[in-house]
Amino acid sequence: MVTSVSALTSAGQAASYYEADDYYAEGGFAPSEWFGEAAASLGLSGEVDRGQFAELLEGRVAGQQLGTTRDGKVEHRPGWDITFSAPKSVSIMAEVAGDKRLVAAHAAAVKAALAHVEQHMAATRVREGGEVRREATGNLAIATFRHATSRAQDPQLHTHAVILNATQDKDGNWRSLEPRAFYQLQKEIGAIYRQELAHGAAQLGYRIDAGKDAMFEIAGVPETVIEALSQRTAAIDARLAERGTSREEASAAEKQIAALDTREAKSHADHKSLRAEWRAKAEATGFGEVAQAHVIAEAEERAKAGELAASPEILAARAVAWAAAKLSERQAVFPASTLAREAGDHAFGRLSHSAISDAIAQAGERGALVPRAFLDRRGAEFAGFTTPEAIATEQAMLRLEAAGRGVAAPLASPLAAARTVERAARQSARAGFAWTDDQKRATSALLTSRDRVAAVQGYAGMAKTKTVLATYAREAAKSGLAVTALAPTASAATVLGEALGLRGDTVARHLVSPEAKGLGKGAVWIVDEASMLSARDMAALMASADKAGARLVLVGDVRQLGSVGAGAAFAQL
Repeated sequence: MVTSVSALTSAGQAASYYEADDYYAEGGFAPSEWFGEAAASLGLSGEVDRGQFAELLEGRVAGQQLGTTRDGKVEHRPGWDITFSAPKSVSIMAEVAGDKRLVAAHAAAVKAALAHVEQHMAATRVREGGEVRREATGNLAIATFRHATSRAQDPQLHTHAVILNATQDKDGNWRSLEPRAFYQLQKEIGAIYRQELAHGAAQLGYRIDAGKDAMFEIAGVPETVIEALSQRTAAIDARLAERGTSREEASAAEKQIAALDTREAKSHADHKSLRAEWRAKAEATGFGEVAQAHVIAEAEERAKAGELAASPEILAARAVAWAAAKLSERQAVFPASTLAREAGDHAFGRLSHSAISDAIAQAGERGALVPRAFLDRRGAEFAGFTTPEAIATEQAMLRLEAAGRGVAAPLASPLAAARTVERAARQSARAGFAWTDDQKRATSALLTSRDRVAAVQGYAGMAKTKTVLATYAREAAKSGLAVTALAPTASAATVLGEALGLRGDTVARHLVSPEAKGLGKGAVWIVDEASMLSARDMAALMASADKAGARLVLVGDVRQLGSVGAGAAFAQL
């Protein structure tokens, strides 16, 4: 039950999506269907025409050729295949037991996931002034193909969603796609598909056995029949075992290699014959027609009795609030798509994706969520949110810093500071270590500062503790200030304390210990690794220092690993 993303290497791959397994022809279902706003813009709807599909994969879109030309040859990536595979129990109930309502639930879940992909992941690259930036487009052209069997000829309800490498920018021009989000958010795409499918199955009255990462099975389908009809899974597991790992422990790359190693050539078999084989295997495991009918009948009775989630609006609002609280513990701004996935996990099987999307929109309207751009590690921009609480925390932190400007007496005049720095530098030189100009400037700036809050940007390995901080701490003590050495972690606090000749302490302990209160105006708190402090912890530390009348010297690196908690407080300050 994996959602996979793979790049198409050639337009010729298109033919494979049309190959047998009867595409539910006996039930009147279409073998394929267009999806997406870009598809609509191109006038594409209904079944996918083979010739038209192949042209689009080659980049011939709306009378133009997409791609780049090198040595007179057009280079164009055709597109990407996102494959949605139903849990084995769903495939068994749909294909072996014959409950075709689950096929419709699968199709609806695929569309919900693709709508999420289109809204949050569709983008192109735009070059402006020599720089390339990511521009969200919100439209895709997707050809979907539904299949019923695996390569091992087991029941496997799955859909190939082929995303064409074409999208319209804000000016209506057709451009190639920027696909990074498809890979980055692959787990998210799969989770939303499974959340929607679990909800669809629950709406039909099936009981859901939920597992980790939005995985689930239909209750009442024995594990024995699942194993008997999972030859493909067994082959992959065996190959992973040969490599000394397992499905739970293997990386995504290892799983993909195992899948490719065990991949069988496609074979064609009469669907009715296959179904007869599946039913015989199910009968042999004790899950014959009577047992299958019993599970379906129970589901139908449960659905008639109305044993479904009550007040979906209230449940959705609670799920979104829970997800926002969880995400805001670690991120000041979090992606809108991740919020939807977390809320769906919290209310697994009880809500549709559309109900969660509506609840997110309503939370934004009433101010419980505040729209903010989310930047990934590469600087690409995605739709995101923050919370009023996060904004209030950051505003309090910045107000405290601004209020402390120019209110403290400097420890030394510029001339005295220069003399102190030169004296310390000479002592270091005699010990075989020369000060840099940056170290001298930083030390002098601290000694002459009139601000209650000072920050030192220090890159790793610059010996700032033994030079800048040690000299400042020594001069502060000479001026009668009680110096305290702090850091977010115990190990960092110990290192700082030893360098300054003090007992280091953690910020958390300092904030709750009696020693942190009532120190009067003769105190300075030196905080190393300050870039690891969350906005909430930084605001609490600054409020405590303000109440105690203590100066704060924050030392960190904006480029190092940030805080575990939400907010990049040091970088903001």
